Amino acid sequence: MIPGISSASERRLSQAMDPAVTDLREASLLGRDFSLIPGDGDEARTLGVAVAGGGDLTLVVADPARPIGRMSVQVSGRDNVMFFDNVAWGGSLHANVRILRSDTVVFFNDIGDAYVALPEVFLRSDGQLVFWGRGASAVGCMMEIEGTGRSVVIGDDALISAGVWIRNHDMHAIHDLRSGRRIGRPPTDTVLERHVWLGQDAMLLNTQRIGTGTIVGARALVKGSVPPRVVMAGTPARIIREGVSWGRDTYAMTDAERIAIGLDRL
Repeated sequence: MIPGISSASERRLSQAMDPAVTDLREASLLGRDFSLIPGDGDEARTLGVAVAGGGDLTLVVADPARPIGRMSVQVSGRDNVMFFDNVAWGGSLHANVRILRSDTVVFFNDIGDAYVALPEVFLRSDGQLVFWGRGASAVGCMMEIEGTGRSVVIGDDALISAGVWIRNHDMHAIHDLRSGRRIGRPPTDTVLERHVWLGQDAMLLNTQRIGTGTIVGARALVKGSVPPRVVMAGTPARIIREGVSWGRDTYAMTDAERIAIGLDRL
């Protein structure tokens, strides 16, 4: 599908290309020309990627002459790949990424002129995947991913506000002191379907899935799964309104947005 990734990573990437998440399909990647660039070379720095840490990172880019923005990557493991479909975007990606292990894929789909700021992306285990959908934007989104083979998937046209945290795990072990039993939840995959809006300072903590077109209110704490086309708010978050969605314009939704959330099929 894309050069340089393992068969296990290809399976994880294929699963991320769910129609509820993105219009991207495997067939559109097959047969395309990509350039492979060592993460520690001058070509990477020309693209705007500064790599440190002594690990192994390969950049796979659609256009080796188009800067992607400004990225700082600390990598410790081996066989890690970052993919950028940068043919048409405006170089507005700003990110700090830490990769501790190996066989990790960070995949940025075509973001066009969207602004994407990721102050902290921390991949802690082997075989992890971050997928960023077409046109998705972020004023400031921080991620921490735990667990071998786990993924965070951001759907097409997501809007992520400042101060948002996505953590796919409970951070530290939690035990019942009488029985000694571990009661914390294991790490999960976190999936935002297409056209999801996360309000300022929202926290996704061990969140499995947020449905198409849903709005998560400012400072909400979301766990588990959320249905499509609802508003979630509060700590812990609960559904406060159903049958709603949002548009990037202040006053209206576009036809494309309405189709993306399934209004042509309701």
